[in-house]
Amino acid sequence: MAIILNLLSSLISFLWSIARILIPIMIVIEIFKDTKLIDKISNAFKPVSNFFTLSEQSGISMLFGIIFGLTIGAGAIIQSTKDYDIDKRSIFLICMFLSLCHAIFEDSIIFAAAGANPVALLIARFLSATMITFIFSRIIKKETTSDNTNKQ
Repeated sequence: MAIILNLLSSLISFLWSIARILIPIMIVIEIFKDTKLIDKISNAFKPVSNFFTLSEQSGISMLFGIIFGLTIGAGAIIQSTKDYDIDKRSIFLICMFLSLCHAIFEDSIIFAAAGANPVALLIARFLSATMITFIFSRIIKKETTSDNTNKQ
């Protein structure tokens, strides 16, 4: 019984640590959306979205994931999907990119403390994520309107 209580306590602690970060970020995203700042950020990130052939509004999710990590990036992806109806292809490509290149500042600092070269690590992660995501973005074609009507 003590093991179960300890597990539940650890789970609640973990969920609280995520919620402490995720809730304020979701509030910031809502403020950005209401003040049209999210549109300006998306426009600034548009060349990246175009490079990977992502939907325009999905760039903010990628940006949050790169800076803050997978958990925050996932929260931003979920919120963007609800707010902007982001297509599954874009979500997949963002997840592909973030699986290799997430929390770049935090991870670089941690690995530098362990003796790794943070610049080399950052460059290697960014280039590998970019190349793999670019390849997948060309392999996985966008659905056209005629494809959607044929499926229905």
